[in-house]
Amino acid sequence: MKIKVIIPNSGMNRTTLNEREKMLSAYAWPGTDISVDCIDGGPESIESSYDEVLACPYIVDKAIKAEKDGYEAIIIYCGSDPAVSAVREVVKIPVIGPGKISKLIASDLGYKFSVLTVLDSCVVRDREAVYEKGFEVKKLASVRAIGIPVSNVRDNLDESLSALYQAGKKCIEDGADCIVLSCLGMAGLGEKLQEALGIPVIDPASIAIQYSQMLVKLNLSQSCIAYPSPPE
Repeated sequence: MKIKVIIPNSGMNRTTLNEREKMLSAYAWPGTDISVDCIDGGPESIESSYDEVLACPYIVDKAIKAEKDGYEAIIIYCGSDPAVSAVREVVKIPVIGPGKISKLIASDLGYKFSVLTVLDSCVVRDREAVYEKGFEVKKLASVRAIGIPVSNVRDNLDESLSALYQAGKKCIEDGADCIVLSCLGMAGLGEKLQEALGIPVIDPASIAIQYSQMLVKLNLSQSCIAYPSPPE
């Protein structure tokens, strides 16, 4: 099984991408090949709706190439799920948005969930994304920021984990039964945070890998009725 992971950040070097491949491969089944690439242009990170729009054309191009290269599923590696609908219109293989899938699982594991995001400027956008993806208002306990930009989350993982823990405690006070990490840069911190907080913490990175494999294994993909090909 071959899965392509597209990181919608530009300018990442091959060494960093290989490190992400190794990390994500730990969540994969034996025999699954995880290939990670970043976009060839656009923003260095996605922290606004404007960044998303700039990244989308490059994401679509990478996705089309991935299908031609024989990959069986595509993960858009961002909690905002940029260009997921557009990519689903131009490829037939499964396209996974980690943000939505993580919130679906959180909705099943508890009555209310909170989202942990990066910056205060992202809080409104992350809150709006919950409603746009069709979740009931009463499902969202809160959105809280850790005060660390996307590009710096992995610079000091202990510091990031501490910030997540402090914000996570406030989420529990807000009434959250579960927590969703909104930034894929937080990958790998979910288990430690879950152990510290004592409630389910949904890590979109591991969730996306597992979900993509399940869809391929079951021969399932997005509906062509819901996502018709664009007019020629």
